[in-house]
Amino acid sequence: MIAESVIFDKFFLTVAFDAEERLLRLKWKGYASADEFREGLRFLLAYLRENQVERCVSDLKFMSTILPQDEEWASRYWYPRLVNSALKKHAIVSSLDFLNNIAIRRIVGKPTGFETRFFVNESEAMDWVRL
Repeated sequence: MIAESVIFDKFFLTVAFDAEERLLRLKWKGYASADEFREGLRFLLAYLRENQVERCVSDLKFMSTILPQDEEWASRYWYPRLVNSALKKHAIVSSLDFLNNIAIRRIVGKPTGFETRFFVNESEAMDWVRL
């Protein structure tokens, strides 16, 4: 049984952490304004760094389209800073929103020090990060 704790819970995003597995799980729940999107990503970056998180499962299934300015911000500011974290594996559950998937692939398409893979459901993503 996973002994995880919810560490961030807003109407647009829930984040839980399993300290034993060093596993962060996030679930985007729908539309997030620019401020909310950035708030969530800033929280994730700080938590990843402070807690030496090695594995992350990002469930984007219900995340809606990312605005172009937020995609640019995530690409230039947020994602490059993940390189300096302890992260080793990042599993992404693809969104049902086609435009979101395009934006996410552009954001995470740059070389990093960790492996990123895409999945259609959370159980496959969880299996992979635990390998």
